[in-house]
Amino acid sequence: MKPADCRSVTLSYTRAITAALNSLELPIPENARSILSGIDENQRVPMGVQEQLWLALADAYPDPLLGVKLGRAMHSSQMGLVGYLLMTQKTLGAAIEQLLIYHPLVGEGGQFELRRGAHHADLCYQPNYLRCAQLRVETVLSACLAQTRSMTGYPFRAQSVQLAYPAPSLALQQQYQQLLQTPVQFNAPVSAIRFRSQDLEIPLVAADQQVMARLKPEADALLRALTNKSLQLQVSHLLQQEPQLTREQVASQLCISPRHLGRKLQEENASFRAIQDEVRSHYARQWLLQDDRNNAEIAAALGYCDESAFGKAFRRWTGISPKAYRKQPA
Repeated sequence: MKPADCRSVTLSYTRAITAALNSLELPIPENARSILSGIDENQRVPMGVQEQLWLALADAYPDPLLGVKLGRAMHSSQMGLVGYLLMTQKTLGAAIEQLLIYHPLVGEGGQFELRRGAHHADLCYQPNYLRCAQLRVETVLSACLAQTRSMTGYPFRAQSVQLAYPAPSLALQQQYQQLLQTPVQFNAPVSAIRFRSQDLEIPLVAADQQVMARLKPEADALLRALTNKSLQLQVSHLLQQEPQLTREQVASQLCISPRHLGRKLQEENASFRAIQDEVRSHYARQWLLQDDRNNAEIAAALGYCDESAFGKAFRRWTGISPKAYRKQPA
């Protein structure tokens, strides 16, 4: 039985996507219209519904740059309360700090993290969902870059945009850089926008401490309503970062016993093995078609004791061997 998913996105974000399509003069696909017509405008949009919307857009517009174009066409004001809260911060760094706290109010489709280096800071984004992951990630990062330029009031240029996906053709790489107006690096460990350390001190043009002080209590109240997170989400997020983790290792990172982990997942109508299989299957397919690693290396990266165990699992997922799958076109 498919696990229930209690996650959601704000209606403002769903509307921002459709508004971006309109600004790009791309008609909303008919099946997407059907999905949108069923949304309750008084509630947040369930993630299952949002996922169907992404699938409809990906099917209608197989443009590899669709996510970048959608993100560029979005505006801070379309992000609802969180958008206004970020705009009223004093500096870009302060806005990023608020994004790290309040981004679930916009959507629970992924996780933001700020990783600091000696001379840079990476605003990383990791998706909680594997379907249409690249489209979703590129939309989010492109939107963040566009909002940075809007909030700072000038054509801000990040140090780079880093994408955790295989490099496309050189011609397509050039199109990425032209649209994002920033150097783009592929095959990165995690998808991120790399800022220079001094960029975080850039003042924002709409900074307003009084308005920010009025918005923050409302944002805090809304965030408290979303704090009862699904354990499935936490397990999936850990496995997406490290697919080789065992049940015991995941339980240890969550500070609970393996037995308690299994019992709590069962209460959510889920199981560790089902979540693990979904993640491993996704990465196995991706690496077999797009990676230089051999089957033994993929088996080790996914946590299998040997190539034979990986092969048996892969046939259970797909009905064919890894070797046969690798021969398919990417």
